[in-house]
Amino acid sequence: MSTSRRNLLRPFLAAAAAAITLLPLTACSVVNQSFGDAWSVTYQVVVDRPQDVELTEVAVEGAEKRGASPEVTDLGSQTALASSGGEGALWEREVIVLAGDDARVSATPPSGSIATCRVMIDGTREIATATSEAPGEPVTCKVVTPAFD
Repeated sequence: MSTSRRNLLRPFLAAAAAAITLLPLTACSVVNQSFGDAWSVTYQVVVDRPQDVELTEVAVEGAEKRGASPEVTDLGSQTALASSGGEGALWEREVIVLAGDDARVSATPPSGSIATCRVMIDGTREIATATSEAPGEPVTCKVVTPAFD
């Protein structure tokens, strides 16, 4: 084979070798997202106001459904709805998070309001909570989800 043909084939062969090397890693990621241990995570943000309020800069981390890639999703503005008991306004969202991965929610309450966030697994077990440091300040809950027992 001539030198010019070898030089033409080198980039192609290098790309093929890289693809063959990376394919198993990608396949493992897809299999883990589809069949790995995963939690149903509920994010909650409660604002100390007895009426509906607008949260801003709302973001969550996780996957929308089983098998989907986890990502940080910027939700922008979201409405926290007043509870019937007058305890405050509540916003919540459910996502899927693999065991051992980060679960995170953040939001900013309106000026003059304090917000508390919670991260719960399977809808009942609280694994993180935080409260904004001052009225109108953002709140963030971030935690690594536990391994399955």
